[in-house]
Amino acid sequence: ADNKKAFVRLMTYDNIGDVEHELTRDDKAELYLPVYRVAFSFYANRLAARQIDKLIEATGKARVDSCRFTSRNIVLIIGESYNRHHSQLYGYSKPTTPRQLRRAEDGQLTAFSDVVSPWNLTSFVFKHIFSLYTVGDRGEWCDYPLFPELFRKAGYRVTFITNQFLPQAEEAVYDFSGGFFLNNPTLDKAQFDVRNTSLHTYDDGVLADYDRLLAQDSIRFDGPDDHNLIILHLKGQHVSYSQRYPADRKRFAGADYDEPRLRPNDKQVMAHYDNATLYNDSIVDEILKRFEREDAIAIYMPDHGEECFGGGMRVYG
Repeated sequence: ADNKKAFVRLMTYDNIGDVEHELTRDDKAELYLPVYRVAFSFYANRLAARQIDKLIEATGKARVDSCRFTSRNIVLIIGESYNRHHSQLYGYSKPTTPRQLRRAEDGQLTAFSDVVSPWNLTSFVFKHIFSLYTVGDRGEWCDYPLFPELFRKAGYRVTFITNQFLPQAEEAVYDFSGGFFLNNPTLDKAQFDVRNTSLHTYDDGVLADYDRLLAQDSIRFDGPDDHNLIILHLKGQHVSYSQRYPADRKRFAGADYDEPRLRPNDKQVMAHYDNATLYNDSIVDEILKRFEREDAIAIYMPDHGEECFGGGMRVYG
């Protein structure tokens, strides 16, 4: 009876984001019969299609009057689950971001000090990042144009390389919720000139995808009319942390943490997070190296933060 009640609750939302949030509940419905799963699939796709129709309508209305191309090349690096309290750049005691810190000391990097994510779920954040909608505006995020399409209409060549949101079989509802508006053929064509086609275990695969597309001349910097918006979406420090960095890049171990309130397993989780942050630092630095000889500005931000045993709590994720 409880499961049927949860199933009815699941099937009565009016947008896919709320459906995703429902599925994070401990008492969520278990779709243990094929008919339940088929019904849910039709329902979820219908909700997504409703928002896609709105986005396509907004795309048709979007106009760009002029563009000065003040920045010929704009690089937007979107991280994942980045906790600034575990960042050396923001005063953390362990050397988790030595490359970012070095660039800041050299005057090449400015650290943001007051940034708030609108949500703590990647799929929710992506909708707000890509839409011109701002929290508090009228309507929904899908009633507004998506910013990459404005850059395309302004004359920028837009490249999107992601390590999370590509269409694939058996994808989780979180990936579907976060990527359906990026992967719809009409909206994909409106937003992007160049995309990657594969997901990778580690984020060095994003670097490889970029290098490959550059070698294929899909990304160009040489001509007077070459203006680029390059969006690189990392897997960053997404749980499980131990899977976010190669074994040979391990620097920290549980024994390195003098935290009496934490159990040995908690300390190991913290070590995995710090190792993932250190690996992420190397990826961000390698991205920046690829644009040091170009007229470019790079912006790095995570989609949201991540709890990792802060504030006296024995909680992570």
